[in-house]
Amino acid sequence: MPALKALYFDGKSSDAREVLLELDARGLLHVRGGGRDFAWPLVEVRASERIGASRRRLHFPDGAQCETDDNDAVDALFAARAPAAARLLSRWEGGLRYAIAALAATLLAAAAVVFWGVPALAKQVAFALPPQTERLIGRDALAALDRAVFRPSRLPPERQQAIRALHARMAAEIEGAGASRIELRRGGRAGANALTLPAGLIVVTDELVALAKDDREIEAVLAHEFGHLRGRHILRHLLQDSIAALLVAVTVGDLSSLTSLAAAAPTLLLQAKFSRDFEREADDFALAYLARHGIPPETFAAILERLQASRPGAHEGTDFLSTHPDIRARIEHARGRR
Repeated sequence: MPALKALYFDGKSSDAREVLLELDARGLLHVRGGGRDFAWPLVEVRASERIGASRRRLHFPDGAQCETDDNDAVDALFAARAPAAARLLSRWEGGLRYAIAALAATLLAAAAVVFWGVPALAKQVAFALPPQTERLIGRDALAALDRAVFRPSRLPPERQQAIRALHARMAAEIEGAGASRIELRRGGRAGANALTLPAGLIVVTDELVALAKDDREIEAVLAHEFGHLRGRHILRHLLQDSIAALLVAVTVGDLSSLTSLAAAAPTLLLQAKFSRDFEREADDFALAYLARHGIPPETFAAILERLQASRPGAHEGTDFLSTHPDIRARIEHARGRR
């Protein structure tokens, strides 16, 4: 390739000398002129980035540098000796089509992380979370909900005892549910509802108990909540909504650092809407439980239908504490299990 004209600065003074730069077959860049005659391996010479038509600088290992306006010649000089990967990257950076393709690939990769990577990571962390951390999150979440939403239950003591006995009987036979606990509350703005908190806390409102025609319907709802408990769905939901905390915990390997979720959990719970996959998983668990105990799936469908009807002024999936969206599809799914 032709010699490249440049100005040489020795790095010790401001004097500029006109020189010619030429690359030989061995990859040595020769600098000749102005009383200078030396060579450096091109791989040890660093060129400044090309920015419009601005002057380029070639930096030598000894602190000297050359300046030139011939950007194309500098690109050609380094492209001739660049590795294939570097040349390909240069082409990508210089071509609009390649830039658009790279942007699309980046967006697809980001989408894959959000839709598949984060949920998979949240599941792994949820099942590895230390029990004491989970208990802290559940305790603080319930305390916050008690302050903001719930009120003490007004169910008669004998009715409360009957529901606690039902929960205890179910927990005794469901694997991994032995440490769960049921909490009875007046729902207030939450109305007829049931939800599972971390550490196996299952909250059932007075309004839901009043809505049920018999205890088999309450049993169906509890079975659904046990399904959420077994799948660690609420923890996975909290983790997925707290990506920063999740990534820090995984990176440093200290899952106890997720105690910070205890502060955010109440807010996230108030806005919680389980994914369709979580709901279907919990529903399938409940329907399998009912089948084992000879309870028809219509029992579950009936209480779901009454729950939906109890919120006539709310839009599907947007009512307060709507942790169980897509009720109509779930009712049809339950009835399809006959």
